[in-house]
Amino acid sequence: MTMERELSTISGVCTFEHDGCITCSDAGIPAKVISLSGDDALCEDEAGERAEIAIELVAPVEIGEILITHGGVAIGRVTKNEADKLKADG
Repeated sequence: MTMERELSTISGVCTFEHDGCITCSDAGIPAKVISLSGDDALCEDEAGERAEIAIELVAPVEIGEILITHGGVAIGRVTKNEADKLKADG
């Protein structure tokens, strides 16, 4: 395990490179939508890693939204109010 991965595990930040969330033992990774292409979105996690994510379950999606992803599929979204609260608590 690299030092960066160890730090993300300690801080509780899940990324596309992380094996699972230390809180729930599953991977629900928040990721920002960078671009859209059909039923997929290029998304970036908090560590800057990018991945193509299927968005059919949460469509429509806009660039800049934060999605909750699992196994390459968006399973939810972070609302603007939730995102603003996370930034304020930051």
